[in-house]
Amino acid sequence: MADTQPHRFQALDGWRGICALLIALHHFPAHGFLYHLPLVRNAWLLVDFFFVLSGFVITHGYRDRLSSRGAVGSFAVKRFFRLWPLQAAVLAAFIALELYRYAATGAGFTGERSIFAIFTNLALVQSLGLHGMLTWNTPSWAVSTEFWTYVIFALVVFCAGRFRAFASAVLIALSVGILALHSRYGMRETFDWGIARCIYGFFLGSLTYELWSAKWIAGFRGTLAEIAAALLALAFLVFIPGDRPLEYLAPPVFAVFVLAFANDAGMASRAMFGKPLQSLGQWSYAIYLVQMLVIALMVSALDSFAPGHTAVGVDGVEFIRFGGFADDAITLMYLALVIALAAAAWRFIEVPGQAIQKFLSSRKSAASPSGANR
Repeated sequence: MADTQPHRFQALDGWRGICALLIALHHFPAHGFLYHLPLVRNAWLLVDFFFVLSGFVITHGYRDRLSSRGAVGSFAVKRFFRLWPLQAAVLAAFIALELYRYAATGAGFTGERSIFAIFTNLALVQSLGLHGMLTWNTPSWAVSTEFWTYVIFALVVFCAGRFRAFASAVLIALSVGILALHSRYGMRETFDWGIARCIYGFFLGSLTYELWSAKWIAGFRGTLAEIAAALLALAFLVFIPGDRPLEYLAPPVFAVFVLAFANDAGMASRAMFGKPLQSLGQWSYAIYLVQMLVIALMVSALDSFAPGHTAVGVDGVEFIRFGGFADDAITLMYLALVIALAAAAWRFIEVPGQAIQKFLSSRKSAASPSGANR
């Protein structure tokens, strides 16, 4: 997910945007050429890239700043306001759609869109085993697990101190054990044991930062390292998903990728520095959250204005099929709408949300005894 830190890893920001678009492509059900690309069909694993990247970047920004209970509390509040405003806004849009459906048909607010699920989504606990399915804005399961993983991270740094790397390794081992031995879905977990999947990726990303910052592998940088890491990640995404035991290697593969591109040192990194890709990186959290809203609106519009071009598949998912190049054309239109809505959401929801958090933090600082003397 997107984050603001004193130092920006520009290449990783660019990749953040690309990966968010690939996840959006993965979910769009128009059965053209793009839909059936192996990289797109397996892009669900890129959520684990975001977990690893988040652990890396958050450790960079906060490893040395969580030395008091007050700092831990401030960190949790900051991360909440980073995630919650857009989560709540998109949820409100889905509720509005469900109200329209209820008014038109008399049916609604059941199953994945229950009243109870509204409150769990607002509290960011919807993916902590409280439901037997994904609810409302389905990709937001990762937002739920990531927020609580942030809290765990802050407690680990505060309580474990210089033993935080050991504590991180223990958490990784426990989370992998839960996924492998207890969960039903392994690395495909979402609403049930998705937090174990998030902890695995996040704390591996945190350890990756410790390795990078200690410069133990300083030679793993430059164009050749970046190309090798990119080819490894591409090969993994194209060929490995479907072999469930090997899917557990996704976070380590993405950790290698992050290590290679964190230096911003090679030609592949410099290709990420342009404004379009940097903007996509900035909007990546919004891209991730608005994608299903755009899909719902497009499917609804097609049902109304192009009947006969949508149908329900064997898995219960409504898909779009015009045939030929039309499916890819409508997919590109979908991506354009996702990017446009994400850019607006970043400007008018994310930025004000962060401003509110900064305002509250400044008031708290001014009200504290130490703040009064600054």
